Formats: sequence, structure tokens, C-alpha cells
Amino acid sequence: MVTPSFAVVALLPLVGLLTLIVSLVFFAVRHRFRQLPLRAIPGPPRASFVEGNLGQMYNPQAKAFHRHLTKTYGDIIKVNGLLGDIQIQVADPRACQSILQEHDVFEMAPWFLEMNRHVLGSGLFSTTGPHHRKQRKMLNPMFSTKSIRSMTPLFQKITHQLEDALSLKVESGPQELDMMEWVERVALELVAQGGFGYSFGSLEGESNKFGLALKDFLPSISGIMLWCMNFHRVSMLPASFLRGVASWLPWQSLHRVIGIVDVMSAHAKAVFEDKKYLLDKGDVETVHQIGEGRDIISIFLKANMSATDEDRLPEEEILAQMNTFLFAGTDTTSAALSRVLYLLSENQDVQMRLRQELLEAQSTADGGQLGFDELAALPYLEAVCRESLRVFPPVTFVNRTCRKDIFVPLGHPIETSTGDVLNSLYVPNGTDVAINILAMNLSTAIWGHDAEEWKPERWLAPLPETVEEARIPGVYANTMTFLGGSRSCIGFKFSQLSLKVTLAQLIPSFRFSPSKKEEVEWRFGVTTIPGIKGSDALDPKLPMMVERVEI
Repeated sequence: MVTPSFAVVALLPLVGLLTLIVSLVFFAVRHRFRQLPLRAIPGPPRASFVEGNLGQMYNPQAKAFHRHLTKTYGDIIKVNGLLGDIQIQVADPRACQSILQEHDVFEMAPWFLEMNRHVLGSGLFSTTGPHHRKQRKMLNPMFSTKSIRSMTPLFQKITHQLEDALSLKVESGPQELDMMEWVERVALELVAQGGFGYSFGSLEGESNKFGLALKDFLPSISGIMLWCMNFHRVSMLPASFLRGVASWLPWQSLHRVIGIVDVMSAHAKAVFEDKKYLLDKGDVETVHQIGEGRDIISIFLKANMSATDEDRLPEEEILAQMNTFLFAGTDTTSAALSRVLYLLSENQDVQMRLRQELLEAQSTADGGQLGFDELAALPYLEAVCRESLRVFPPVTFVNRTCRKDIFVPLGHPIETSTGDVLNSLYVPNGTDVAINILAMNLSTAIWGHDAEEWKPERWLAPLPETVEEARIPGVYANTMTFLGGSRSCIGFKFSQLSLKVTLAQLIPSFRFSPSKKEEVEWRFGVTTIPGIKGSDALDPKLPMMVERVEI
């Protein structure tokens, strides 16, 4: 037998490294070659050889850049990604409908799936294909109209606690309060009690550890977003290995994310074990729970216990759904509610009109409390909610990655830089596509010349014919705010009820006005959050003047 020389053995690691580099370069060059047809699509020049336009697209002030792109280049836009990669932004309704229907071709972006798998577990935000459909099938009944309707009294109890807490703050007269803190507290309780029959006590005292962690989550995750987007393959390595490397790196945002994940996971595990214990005790114990066992996770656990082996979800996936709902439900609810309160403070005439509608309805309601159907029947409340969610959707983009070469039909032809007119868009395998929710919601071609104006009264009259003709593929109010298709927001009815019940409790009792000390700016990110203009602080803040309304 021939023994390899020491020199040959020593060269093996170097040969392996060179082979890996050559392979990566080969696949990158092949991908760039396949994307050549996309280079003629209208779009901005790249700002950086390495980052392309990513630095402009993902920063707290990026909304202005995105509106510039839409107004300059239209509904189909080519943007430059990392090292010459091409990404496509889509705001053409027909193209979006095709992308959402072809869910097995246009999958969730790998970086998004991997990030959520590490942060939240194997839940709805981190699974695809049959696995995702199985989870969704189990969860859909929990978010039905019937299920959400039953939560109305619980939501009223929670928002009444918020009213009491704010009343104490302003009992000596008008005060400037950080309403983002209170919005986040009530959102957490709505999700925790309505979703899990569990209270964090957020409205009864100081912020708890979980609430503080959740508040810090989005600012921290935004600090590592570009890394997640461009180096997602690294995240496929074992979690224990990645955690060890992360703890060694001098990266503050990453360390904060790890700490937040630990807090979230520990709380979800504790709630889950408590639920299992109470369910084992039976119906006698159930009536003593928050929500009397009608919360989403209690119903889900009962359904999971009686499901067939094929449909039943393992415990780690149930924990992942809890993490997902706690994060997504709390974040989007607080983002929507904070924006509506800000808009009402800036538009006192709208606030007064909404207050009057609510007071009149409450004067004839049983006990002064508006039930599910009574809230749904209030036209101006509905108009304020719809218009706020149209003009200011909490999430502005949703990313997809194409998994095979495909032609996507266009509702409106586009002209390329070479003068060709395209009625369909060729999207090669591996291309990232962003569904531009904000651009569709603010399209003047769909909504008219005043599309970018916040005008609740537009919903009190027939909408332009162009809205119906556009056939927007969303699940809510002819908008893309809660997306559409098989991966539409499963909790959008929960979010709607949370928003309406909270406004119905607060607006008749308090007057909200702009801060006299600070100017608020809205920062682009995973969701749009408020902050103090000129401040480098990452945590969201919404200073407002709050005073009791004398009726």
C-alpha cells in the first residue's frame, strides 16, 4: 500500500477550500448569467458594488427611497442586491396574484425562513409546502369569525384596564405620555389573554421582562437583517454551533437578539406547561382560567389531542406557533394602534367625529359596551381603521424566492431599457421577489389622485371603479395590508377586533394631541415604528398629550 506523502496530506485542506471557492464562484456566475434578461427592467443605479441598493432599501429612513422608486420606475422595479444579484419589486396586482397563487414556485425567502426558525421555531413563519399547510389547517378554526367573536368581552375587560391606568396618569390634568409603551402593554395582554388565556400583568404595574424583551425585538433584529438576508446559508448550520459563534462575536445587536429569544422561549414553555396541566385537570379547572378556556391555544391543544397521528403537531411546533403569535400578534397590533392614535392626534376633527359616533352607539348599548356586531356596524370606526391600514400598513414588503424559471403575467405592460414592451415578466430560478404592499395600497392608478392622503371619508362613499377593476389579491378591504393567498395573515380578524375594541374604549374617554416637546418620525423596518426625530435611540416611542374628555 502506498502511503501519501506529508506534503500531499498537508495540501488537502487547501484543495478543499479552493474547491469550495471555485464552486461558489461558478454558481454565482451562473446565477448572474441567468439573470441577464432582468437587467433591462427599469430600476435605480446601484449605490455600492458590494451592497447594491440594499443599504438604501433597509434603513430607518428607507420609506422615502421606496416611494421614489415606485414613482420613478413604476410597478415592476429592478433593484441591485449583494455583489450584482438582481431582485425584483412587484406592485402589479395581476403579477402579485400569480405570485401568491404559485406558492410552490414563489416560496418564502430562505433567509426569512431560517431567521424565523432560529428565533421562533418551526412555526408558520418558518415552514413551507405540505408542512406549512398541515400547520395552517390545524390553526384556521382558531381564527374563524366565530372564535374571534367570542373574545370580544375579554378584549373589553383588558382595554378597560388600560383606560383605568391612563386615567390615573392624567387625573391631575393633561399629561405628556409615551403612548407606545401603553399600546405595547395592551397589545401584549390582548394577544396573551386572547391567544393563550395567560396574563403577563402588563397593565397592572411596571413592564415585565417579557414585555421589555418583545419591545426590543424588532430594533435588534433590524440590526442583523442584512446579514440574515445575504448569508442565510450559514444559518443552516446546527443551532448549538451558531450560538457558540454568536456569543464570541463582538456584535451587540446579535447578542440582544439571543437574549430576547431566550426570554420568549422560556415564557412560551412556561405557558405551554401550565396549559397542559390545566387541560389534564379537565373542565372543572377550565372555568377558572382567563377566558374560561376559550383562548386560542386551549382550543388548539384540545383539537391537537383528538387529531389523528397524521395531523397531530409535536410539542415543539406548538411552542413555535405560540412564539410566532406572541411576536407577530403583539407587534402588528401595537404598530397599527400606535399609528391610528397618532393620526387621530394630528386630525382633531376626525377624532371628534369618531368620538361622537362611539358615544352615540354606547348610549344605546347594553351596559354601554359595544359587542362584536355593534362594532362592525359603525361606519366611521370602520372607515378610520380601513384607511389607516391602507395608507400605513404595518408591514410594507413581503419577500419571496422563485424556485424555478417562470413567466409571470402583467396587468400593465412595461417598457425595458432596450425599448421592448413586456406583457409578462421572466423570473429565473433563485431570484428574490418583493411584493410591494405599500405601493399597491397607494397606487394612484387604483385609488385616484389622492391615494397617498389619509381620508377616512373615502370609505363612506362608493370607491372608484378602478379599485374593483384592479382585482387586488388581498384578504382585507381591497388592500394588500394582510396579504393574500395561502400565506395571508391568519390573525387579521384578531388584529381588527383588537384595534376596534381598544379605540372604542379610549376615544370616548380621552383626547389625544401631538407632543409639545418632541417631534415623532416613523422608521422603516420589519414593521414601521415611531421614534423621536433626531434621536439615535432604537426603542420605539410615541410621546402624546393625553387628557380626560369631559362628557
